[in-house]
Amino acid sequence: MENMGRFICVGVYFILLIIWIIAAFYGNKRYAEYVKPLNKKKFLFKTYYVVGLAILEWIKYPFDFEIDKKRIKQAQIIYGKKFADYYYRINVAEKVTYAYTIIMISLLFYPILNDPIFILAGLFAAGILVYYTDTKIVSVIDERDESIIRDFPQVLSKMALLINAGMIMSEAWKSVSTTGESVIYQEMVKTESDIENGMSEVDAYASFGERCGVFSVKKFTSMLVQNLTKGNKELVEFLTKASYDSWEEKKHLVRRQGEKAANKLMIPLGLILVGIFVMILVPIVGNLGI
Repeated sequence: MENMGRFICVGVYFILLIIWIIAAFYGNKRYAEYVKPLNKKKFLFKTYYVVGLAILEWIKYPFDFEIDKKRIKQAQIIYGKKFADYYYRINVAEKVTYAYTIIMISLLFYPILNDPIFILAGLFAAGILVYYTDTKIVSVIDERDESIIRDFPQVLSKMALLINAGMIMSEAWKSVSTTGESVIYQEMVKTESDIENGMSEVDAYASFGERCGVFSVKKFTSMLVQNLTKGNKELVEFLTKASYDSWEEKKHLVRRQGEKAANKLMIPLGLILVGIFVMILVPIVGNLGI
């Protein structure tokens, strides 16, 4: 029975290996240029993503499930609407490539080392890698949102000062956009470029809020559009209040980051505690002759 299990594992391994090799040759021929533009540092194994792309093509994966729509929408914030679909397809292909390859290799360890635990370990490792790859977009979004929330209060404070000094909104916006290089300043520069290219201020500011994707910024741009027709005095009051609210949000962000860092510290502390218990219990059990 045990030999039969080994034989089945070896058979399945070779079937999966043949499919992997065919997918690699087919994918390289069809998708080599498709993955070529990817940054080698960010996509370390981009050459092998052709395997995942080929498999996705063969199974006719539709990319229209709810999770796909959600991830594509998130990718639009990072890469823009033009490239969001491309990078999401790469993300899915990356997951398929990792999962398929690891599961295939794990099947070979059982007949060689005579321990089925390696199959479970392979499934677990594949799951971890798929989860990590899937959260790549989410992690970038979270970092981007945090950057915007951190810098947003300073942006509003600068704008309030300039408008209070007599500048109109568009001039204050252009002036503030050049005072930093982080995400929110880059988005402000894009907005200024949109206005210069003929887009109305109202549409440009609304587009700025959508690109940032942070609720407080969306709320600000919505209120800003309503206040544009009013005088500078009311605009300064609006910006001052918005600045105060954004500072409060920044405080909450710092508090959440502190809690997150504290939770991360619990993992190594827990591992150390387990190690101490093992060091204490192993000699005791050995002396008892258990």
